[in-house]
Amino acid sequence: MEIVDAQVHANQRGIDSSIAIMDALGVNAAIIDVWPPERTKLPNGINRYTYKFAEEAVSRFPRRFAYVVRFDPYDGEVEEQVAQLRQAPNRLCIRIASGLDIKALASAAHKHILSAAARYDVPVMIFAGDQHDAVRGYVEKFDSVQFVIDHVGMTIGLGGQPDPLEATIDRLLGYARYPHVAVKWGHAPRLSRQPFPYHDLLAQLCRVIDAFGVRRIMWASDYTVTVDNHTYGESLFCIRGSDRLSETDKEWLLGRSARELLRWPRQPN
Repeated sequence: MEIVDAQVHANQRGIDSSIAIMDALGVNAAIIDVWPPERTKLPNGINRYTYKFAEEAVSRFPRRFAYVVRFDPYDGEVEEQVAQLRQAPNRLCIRIASGLDIKALASAAHKHILSAAARYDVPVMIFAGDQHDAVRGYVEKFDSVQFVIDHVGMTIGLGGQPDPLEATIDRLLGYARYPHVAVKWGHAPRLSRQPFPYHDLLAQLCRVIDAFGVRRIMWASDYTVTVDNHTYGESLFCIRGSDRLSETDKEWLLGRSARELLRWPRQPN
């Protein structure tokens, strides 16, 4: 089965090291989110993001890498940038997450980005943080945009810890009624109260599959960030080796959903 990792900060490991790590785990392809971002500040204070690392990775390994892009929510010239987004090789979608992005969610500053995403049929990954009310508002307003809720809708609570497993999944299931919303199953082992292979977490994954359908869930490791809690292998093999999931479930979770939802077809060898 083909395995596609829907989020890696590969720039933190380098291109060749990332390929070696993927090969060691049996990961066929990965979607790069450059973090920390490459950006320049314009004289008017707007951030513009560049993707030299991701572009080089795609140029060298077009079958193995794709990437996401970011926009400053206060950039008045975002329309043309979104219009051209998918014209670059393996440039798949927008990601709204972290720092300025999260602060802007509650103020509806992202409406210009999402309007353009709707117009040009560009998927949007979004990390809600503690702004789920704002995200639901966007989801309801922009019902032609393919949204992907990052990190199982995880919210970091007091003391820097995520909310409890069941509460996080209960909140996530509220998005299931929107057919244009999918889930990125990343960071999920943080929520488990049990050691690998996280049986309590897998029980909740089955709830998510029942609610969303397996074709609306994509696995991601984000392994350079999750090393404080679990390894890349644990993130992958708790699903790959599970006897609670069918081989068809695993095929969609571990690659096919990302390919189809983000419209990144597998290239022939």
